[in-house]
Amino acid sequence: MGHMSYSALINGDSTMRNSITALLAAWAALGAAPVWADAVRDALIEMTKCADIADSAERLKCFDAAGPRAKSALAAPERPTEETVTAENFGLPRAEKPATKAEDFGKPPPEPKGITEITSTVLEFAKTPFGKAVFILDNGQVWRQLDADSSNVLEPRAGTKMKVTIEVGVFGSYNLSVEGRNGIVKVTRLK
Repeated sequence: MGHMSYSALINGDSTMRNSITALLAAWAALGAAPVWADAVRDALIEMTKCADIADSAERLKCFDAAGPRAKSALAAPERPTEETVTAENFGLPRAEKPATKAEDFGKPPPEPKGITEITSTVLEFAKTPFGKAVFILDNGQVWRQLDADSSNVLEPRAGTKMKVTIEVGVFGSYNLSVEGRNGIVKVTRLK
């Protein structure tokens, strides 16, 4: 398909528009949870269900459908385990370490060391079918506006670049602000 902008795709044929809408709907569904949240486990469960099908043609059809999901689950980024937040793992949930002493049970984990905000230019800006903003940044990260956030994020004017800053909020949330605009948008990282 090459490198086409979202708006160029939208102005194209309806098949392409429907494909983009389906992709954004999938992103919207993923917005409530991390991209890899048990993706490997889900793919294995799906493969196990296929193995239980008695009819060989149906079993093969099931495995053919489950294969791409398993490949993408294995290709998903790993959950960061280090305590230091870097630009690459900023916004990704950290693996929680279980309490090793009874007196530590129930205590919040210590704050990670490292960066607390990033600034980047938006390469692609899109909206989900439900009107939530999706930001594809020049550093490869993809962020999506939370369903609970009611901010109306306007597209950048033609020929202008949208520059954003994403910073850590309260309770592990993330706030996105657009340079030159007032207000914040609550976001979650998809990729």
